[in-house]
Amino acid sequence: MKKVIYLQKIGDLDTIILKKLKKKLNWFFKEFIDSVEISPDSIPLKESEYNPSRRQYNGSLTVRRLHKYCSESKHFRTLGIIDKDIFSGELKFIFGIAIIPKKQDLNSPEASLIQIMRLKEGFYNRPENKSQFELRVLKEAIHELGHTFCLKHCNNKCVMQFSNSLLEADEKPTKFCLSCSKKLKDLLGNLN
Repeated sequence: MKKVIYLQKIGDLDTIILKKLKKKLNWFFKEFIDSVEISPDSIPLKESEYNPSRRQYNGSLTVRRLHKYCSESKHFRTLGIIDKDIFSGELKFIFGIAIIPKKQDLNSPEASLIQIMRLKEGFYNRPENKSQFELRVLKEAIHELGHTFCLKHCNNKCVMQFSNSLLEADEKPTKFCLSCSKKLKDLLGNLN
């Protein structure tokens, strides 16, 4: 299986976001994967994944549907991007969610999902900051893809830090700490 990360639109989404993210992720993961590609089709939003009382989509349901699509398509990794607010379980919101491989089988197709709605300044009624938004999207994409490569939340100064707020997301770096970087190199270096 070629090691390709597919960027998957879920619902309506500006394709410029995908194009910029593709370029940055290609550079970021260049020593581990073959390429980052944009899936040509958009996966529609599902009414059954929407919780009207919360006015949010259930990210757990969406990422499971994305995982099924990823497995059927035999994609190495799929990162879904949604421009809607999402939650999981009892959490009020999440920036993203991922399916972590079982038994560190990195050859199995895996999926992750990020939302971009809460990464925009406009969500908080503040003036937009395009470069800050793009940096937030990149951090969350790397973070959730890191989970699909068996990385867990990290307490170091690392992109794998858990973000419970936009401030925490802004404060974490765009790179892996030495420990997570070594784990990633060890795991991905053993792939066929």
